[in-house]
Amino acid sequence: MIPTVVQAYATADWHIVVQFDDGKIVRWDMRPLLERGGVFAALRDPAVFQGWITVLNGTVAWSADFDPRRCIDLDPVVLHDQGEDVTDRLTDHLDSHAPPPDQDETSSTAPSWS
Repeated sequence: MIPTVVQAYATADWHIVVQFDDGKIVRWDMRPLLERGGVFAALRDPAVFQGWITVLNGTVAWSADFDPRRCIDLDPVVLHDQGEDVTDRLTDHLDSHAPPPDQDETSSTAPSWS
């Protein structure tokens, strides 16, 4: 089964972070592709790299108008299978910032941290 990208964002250091429908989260260094040029040359502009990233047709893409026929996209299988798996690292980080288990998240009163 081909993994489906559900969320992606670009970082200032030319990496992308990609979440898949199976819960896996990977980090991918885009610098080698940017150095190749060609179709990826447009992504060397930080405004394009960080501002145009989206999810189209189940994968990471860059598009000014969200037209899947005129986008730069990446193979989701390669990203999923060869990307740096950061799932545990990000999950641990999010868990460490979650409210205590006894704290009602819908409560309108401020938590007591004493």
